[in-house]
Amino acid sequence: MINKSKKIISLLIIAAVLAGCANQANANTPIPEDESKQQETEAIATQTDEERAQIELESKLAEREKLEKQRKEELGEFYVPLVSLGKEQEKKSVEVKALYATGHTAGNALNKENIDAYGEYVKALSEGDTLKAKEFSSVAEKANKFERIIGIAIGTEINGLVINVKDDNGFITYDSDIEIVQKMNEETPIQIDDVSGMLQILKEYDIYTIGRIVAFKDKNFAVKSPEHSIQLKSGGTWLDPNSGNIPWVNPFDKYVWDYNVSIAKEAALLGFDEIQFDYVRFPDGAKRYNPITEFPGREGRDKDEAIADFLEYAEKELEPYNVNLGADVFGIITRTWDDYPEDIGQTWVLMGQYVDNMAPMVYPSHYSTGWYNLDNPNAHPYLVVKGAMEEAVEKNSSMEKPPVIRPWIQDFDWAGIEYGPDKVRDQIIAAKELGIAEYMIWNPSNSYDPYSFMLTSKEKSETYPADKGEMDYREKTPSDAADKYLTGMIQGRYSYMYLMEPVSKRIQDFDDYSELQATSNIKLLNYKVYGYEMDKDNCDLAKAEVYYKIEVTENETKHIIEKDNVKWEAVREHNIWKINAEFETSADEL
Repeated sequence: MINKSKKIISLLIIAAVLAGCANQANANTPIPEDESKQQETEAIATQTDEERAQIELESKLAEREKLEKQRKEELGEFYVPLVSLGKEQEKKSVEVKALYATGHTAGNALNKENIDAYGEYVKALSEGDTLKAKEFSSVAEKANKFERIIGIAIGTEINGLVINVKDDNGFITYDSDIEIVQKMNEETPIQIDDVSGMLQILKEYDIYTIGRIVAFKDKNFAVKSPEHSIQLKSGGTWLDPNSGNIPWVNPFDKYVWDYNVSIAKEAALLGFDEIQFDYVRFPDGAKRYNPITEFPGREGRDKDEAIADFLEYAEKELEPYNVNLGADVFGIITRTWDDYPEDIGQTWVLMGQYVDNMAPMVYPSHYSTGWYNLDNPNAHPYLVVKGAMEEAVEKNSSMEKPPVIRPWIQDFDWAGIEYGPDKVRDQIIAAKELGIAEYMIWNPSNSYDPYSFMLTSKEKSETYPADKGEMDYREKTPSDAADKYLTGMIQGRYSYMYLMEPVSKRIQDFDDYSELQATSNIKLLNYKVYGYEMDKDNCDLAKAEVYYKIEVTENETKHIIEKDNVKWEAVREHNIWKINAEFETSADEL
């Protein structure tokens, strides 16, 4: 019995050992792939939303760290980080009415008590409440220049500020973290000690912020890095006699582009809602300096191609930062075409493709005798701005995606003529009547009269934009549009034809359009425009009645075709009348 029991116990022990070995074997056996995925799915399912979000964030952070390391290697001294994950924001859409502030003004200390007091003081003035204005006047007087600017934004229609980021000397106004900017501004006094704090306060008051970057008139950069400036053919750096004999950087130079764009990126990171490039052009006086200068990196391009290429590059580079982009242009660019005759690199339809807004500097003091049929344009601010904005609206109407027109308005005395609130307001009203609601005010001293930004009695009673009936914003009729188109054709002024054709009916590239017209087999010999008839059901459609006599060349044979009482369709596009000009040149006519 004893031996039998021992045998049974031994068998039980062996069985247990064998079972253990079997379990161990199962543990070392690979789990089938389907079963593994199922276990992974079950594990993920047991995670909380918070845990999953944390894992996803860590993954994104790791990817971003890798990307930033790569960008730092590629960009080198121009490196600026991307917007931090989780801090991205959409572009703002604001109807901007802004005042200009230098870095020195924006560097003033800000006291909210002073700001609020001045804001209440301005509100009281706007409402005609003299008792309330008197109540706040003593406290309001304590406000410094910058606090008053913010107070004006509180109490009037002003809702934006243009602040120097890189000024007219090329000096940066804040403490930059960009290697190349630090190098170029080692001895530059910092004008804005706490730019982030300043921007935060402006955001608290819901003020739209525009960072002004003077692009190519950069004495600081040109002096410290002369190889990137405009060169003399005889050797050395060209100096601009119109600006105190200072050098300009070379707008064809990619290195200069990267310098300006890196500053724009950093300004966006700091919190500016918009980047505005000023002096985004070549120097004026081109007839004098063109023969004696050269521009490394030009590669056969025209000047306006360089400026457009720069803005296209800036637009692409700034895309991840979600800021609006604007460009300041000469006031006369609203009239001139294809950078002629100024040759400064500014052509409206080229630049406007790559910016959110165009800012023509239509200061009446900048126009000479004869402009807009005025002996002294500086004495007639309303008429100057009206004329310039009519031209700007027409230019914009020729574009597939036109930019916002936001003019710079004069708020400074000139040649013995004082520019008080009446003259400032006249300019604003001239633009409003044409449907241009945005503006920026240039006062170099940054001392603004709040009455300039309060609605007049006329504005309170009028409707804007002004209703011009059958006429367009240029106060032209369908007949006028046909006449301008045909004038352009008979004189070889293809810009007239380009402007007067509906955008959808022609090619967009003006150079290609010009070549097409120049090689056309149709030559206009004579024409007459009789009048027009409005469409009864659509106030934006009409028929213009014309007579024309054309010469048509077919197989080296010339034929004359004469047509009378031809009715061409006219369409009001972006509030400008355009013409669908169709000449009959069929074989039976020949």
